[in-house]
Amino acid sequence: MNNRIRVLCVQPSSFSARFAFLTVALRWSLGATPRPARLLIGPHDLEPVGSEAEFWRFALRHVFSSRSILVTRGDRWDVTASVDGDEVRAFGRKFALRHCLF
Repeated sequence: MNNRIRVLCVQPSSFSARFAFLTVALRWSLGATPRPARLLIGPHDLEPVGSEAEFWRFALRHVFSSRSILVTRGDRWDVTASVDGDEVRAFGRKFALRHCLF
């Protein structure tokens, strides 16, 4: 597997877009839809990796912040990933950021 990761910043373009992940989590928890196998986020078609509780935490962070950080590897997205300075923790490993463009 490729060791390269991508760190993407998602900023909701509208007030309702802030609740998109929360809507997915709610429908999943209520049994209205099965576990999301793929999520289309902008041009990226990603498979979320993580539990329902971890997805809820991500969705709530997305609602209350002005942006969210997504860490992807190939077509997989780690919903529990975190970025701390120049270190990224995702997919059970630590990665060093080499290029950071904002």
